[in-house]
Amino acid sequence: MSSVSFYIMIDFLIIGCGIYIIAQYAFMARTHELRQNMMLPKELHIARCKDVEGYIRTIGKKQLAFGIASTVCGVLSLVQDLVGSVNIYISMAAMVIFIVLCIWYGRESKKAIEKYW
Repeated sequence: MSSVSFYIMIDFLIIGCGIYIIAQYAFMARTHELRQNMMLPKELHIARCKDVEGYIRTIGKKQLAFGIASTVCGVLSLVQDLVGSVNIYISMAAMVIFIVLCIWYGRESKKAIEKYW
């Protein structure tokens, strides 16, 4: 496997994760309920959430922003890897932004879990 095909595979993985995160947000916003598989730690039981609506209000928009940003970063990187039409610095910046957003969302998610569980 060449390094370019590896990067393309990673790009599709990031895009897929972004779309999954957006879909989970849409489910959460539409039904006002949580599912065990929606980016929550396995040992965390959703039935023990003190305030489901409060958790959704706290994390919802952040989750949507993270999903959209992940998808955009993945698409930018994919375009760069496939056709090279995007400036390499823009593609690198997109990946750095994605990593920073992963850290940011992880911290925000942890704060929300501590507050509502």
